[in-house]
Amino acid sequence: MKKFLAVLLTFLGICIPVSAAEIVETSKIAIMDLGTHEGAVPFEINIFNAGKTASEYLIQRLFQVGKFNIMDRTLVEEQIKASNLNTTGLIDPDTAKKIGKILGADYLVYGNVNDVTLSETGGGTAGVGLDISKITVKAHLIVRVMEVETGNIISAAKGEGKSKGSFVRIKGTPVITLEIGRTKVTQDSVHNALQQAAFQTVDVLIKRLY
Repeated sequence: MKKFLAVLLTFLGICIPVSAAEIVETSKIAIMDLGTHEGAVPFEINIFNAGKTASEYLIQRLFQVGKFNIMDRTLVEEQIKASNLNTTGLIDPDTAKKIGKILGADYLVYGNVNDVTLSETGGGTAGVGLDISKITVKAHLIVRVMEVETGNIISAAKGEGKSKGSFVRIKGTPVITLEIGRTKVTQDSVHNALQQAAFQTVDVLIKRLY
């Protein structure tokens, strides 16, 4: 009866989440680089490789959990390099099946850096002609877990991260354009926000899979 019900639900297109134990014991999971929506990052923030950075944090958190058979990132990159397939951002079922076949993966974890935002407030005076500005960076990720064989989404989650920092600038100048690698405090703030968002996303995914 249970088998018949499972077949019926599958025929009707209803996704039945698999248990975490099934993924742990029998499956290979490949983490794709996250994409970035157009317009998700305002002009005040120029993030280089935000999607790749976020996926690194996803891998880090999944390894910390210690319950998943995660494919080596370098191996994944090498195997799909010549595929000419879209492996970042949203991935359609047909492409997922091709990627899974190339990698020998059972599940793909993919998604997007949904947005990264910046708010700024004056924080005080650092000296003659100088201001200290306080910044808050927020990042949101949306991640899905797809079963390669069927193309079904078995779980999805959204994570949020927030980080605060400060920088000194000349009084009266316009809002600074923040670039990763050139403004250290901004680099730290953005990466901290991405890390928090990635960790929260993984934690939510695990709860839903269990």
